[in-house]
Amino acid sequence: MATLKLTDGLIEALEAGGADVYVWDAALPRFGVRLTPAGARIYLVQYRVKGAPGERPKTRRVTIGQHDGYLWNATKARAAARKILAPVDLGRDPFAEREQEREERRNAAEAAAQLHREAEARQKDNFKAVVARYVELAGKGNRSWSETERLLNFGQGAPKAGKRRSGHKTDPSTVIGPMQAWADRHIGEIRRSDVADLLDGIRKRSPAVARATYAALRGLFAWCVERDMITASPCERITAPPRPAARDRVLSDDELRLIWRCSDAIGYPFGPVFKLLMLTGQRRAEVAGMRWDELDLEAGTWRIPAERSKNGKAHEIDLAELALKILREIEQSSELVFPARGEGAVRGFSATKRRLDELMRAAIEAEPKVWPPFKDWRLHDLRRTAATGMAALAFPPHVVERVLNHVSGTQSGLVGVYQRHEYRTERKAALTAWNTHVEAVSAGRAPPSNVVPMRA
Repeated sequence: MATLKLTDGLIEALEAGGADVYVWDAALPRFGVRLTPAGARIYLVQYRVKGAPGERPKTRRVTIGQHDGYLWNATKARAAARKILAPVDLGRDPFAEREQEREERRNAAEAAAQLHREAEARQKDNFKAVVARYVELAGKGNRSWSETERLLNFGQGAPKAGKRRSGHKTDPSTVIGPMQAWADRHIGEIRRSDVADLLDGIRKRSPAVARATYAALRGLFAWCVERDMITASPCERITAPPRPAARDRVLSDDELRLIWRCSDAIGYPFGPVFKLLMLTGQRRAEVAGMRWDELDLEAGTWRIPAERSKNGKAHEIDLAELALKILREIEQSSELVFPARGEGAVRGFSATKRRLDELMRAAIEAEPKVWPPFKDWRLHDLRRTAATGMAALAFPPHVVERVLNHVSGTQSGLVGVYQRHEYRTERKAALTAWNTHVEAVSAGRAPPSNVVPMRA
């Protein structure tokens, strides 16, 4: 290895051979240039550091850069070499320090990549994403999938409720629904205590919804266990919320008249929906999701397809003139009779029902002698009232059940298997008589003489 005063001219005049050639600088010991067989001229420093006790000193080589006459030349490389060798003279090891920095950068990059992978995994398997997959792959095979989807997504988009206690437990006094409580939680982090707290909070507001939510969550978590997303369902060893007592609320004629008038004040789309619930006795989701292609206004019929019916059976309703009049007054601006502002059928029943109650209370307060005291009621009570009203008009139970598309009691067992008569004439007569009753009541007239007034 030659030792010469390194200059740009000297370095550029070096001729490559069959192996690396090292030329060391006479002006700065330990600084030199390496000439490769390919003709590359690489500046470097070489020094020795003490090894561990009993070990020989280690030789270090630190590359500075490749000679190009501009970015790196002999003068610039020599200055860089002095900076590298300065700590060596103080007993440090720049090579080891560089290696340590590289190792730290590699570790930091690997840690960041691992965090990114974990974040992607959490995003893929958080509660919100798992619910979406469950509804798509499993839930929609069930005729009641829309209700399951609604229960699992209850609270989606709402602000986070309350503060979480240690262990990610939720405060049952503020939780609205599963999606609000757990949307971003990994499915494997949801504990039995979380489910219990959630159900306790929902049960305070509605025992029926708590029981339905428990059933929806149990199906979801069982599906997750099958796919090895979790090892055990957090619903295990949680007793289902008790079945709520059956409601028997039947609205009086005065209440029907008040609801009808307040529905006029609310207007489209909820006003007509409330009236059709009253007139047809069908379920809320069936009326709210009504499509124009299900209706034959000339024939006066409405056919609910099997996929929209709760019991999975197609159902045809004979619409009386009052119901037809309401439908004919609605502009056909969508495939749905009552479309939402975004996509799908109209929604927001809870808020609109509260507004309807406020209008009813205001009317009662303004005319306390005209209206009965306000009593709590639900939209489903309209279906029960229609059934009770048709029964009070002397139509037999099996006819009323056919009107409601409700198979139980007189239509169950062997009768349900072998009795296929649809009672269309009787059903049409029952709905016509009930609509006549509601029309008279809503107008403030006495019902026809053959109609029995309803009592609260």
